[in-house]
Amino acid sequence: MREYASVILPEPRKVIRIGEIPPFDVEDYDLTKPKRLTSFFFAVERIVRSSWAYKRLTEFLRQWSDMQKCAFYENVNNVDTTGIHIHIHHSPFTLFDIVSVVYQKRLACHEPVDEEDVAHEVVWNHYRMVCGLIPLSETVHELVHNGFLFIPTTAPFGYYKKFVVDYEPFIDRELKRVLAKNEEASMQYDHAKETKVLESHAVYIDPSGAYTFPKMEDIVTLLQTKMEEHDNAIRRKQEAVLGKYGGEGNASR
Repeated sequence: MREYASVILPEPRKVIRIGEIPPFDVEDYDLTKPKRLTSFFFAVERIVRSSWAYKRLTEFLRQWSDMQKCAFYENVNNVDTTGIHIHIHHSPFTLFDIVSVVYQKRLACHEPVDEEDVAHEVVWNHYRMVCGLIPLSETVHELVHNGFLFIPTTAPFGYYKKFVVDYEPFIDRELKRVLAKNEEASMQYDHAKETKVLESHAVYIDPSGAYTFPKMEDIVTLLQTKMEEHDNAIRRKQEAVLGKYGGEGNASR
């Protein structure tokens, strides 16, 4: 007769009653530490770029402001193909710069400085068209970020000077210095000279002195010598084995 296991019934439900939920006062970032503050700025950047409002704005600019093609290579565009990626680059202020300035303004004005509130104001400034934007192809974008290509302050779309006026007390001194330097360089901008790095030309490599190939005859002779040494080593091992076991066989007879 089959024996059935006893059924284990669940215990009666326990209810934990909380009279008052304590306020959540744990900060995600310790903004007094520079490294954590930088991580906070990067987090705000991610929120901005992934937000629906920012994506809708960039789609609008691509369609109606001719930002589907590179500002330096007009023939490079993604109008007819999705295989070419056009970046919407921030200049002369990077998105990181804008986030940091907005944060400093909100901190000084005793406004909330959580990630969402800072990101909301950053996106709002984009809709005010006070953030300089310029479309760049993949290659040009890399050259700009690596410091090989200069974008004059007159090239980006947007009234970045309005942003400077509105947030002037909260812009870092070093950031102001870099902006002034870029504006001065833009007044003497030589397009042909500055874009020389984009010119295509043949590159010839002269390997003389770096490496000299050995003569083919020497390589063949060396290989033959190595092969003979290898064969002789195997032959000696075989003779040693035959001598050992052959001698034992003769002794047993």
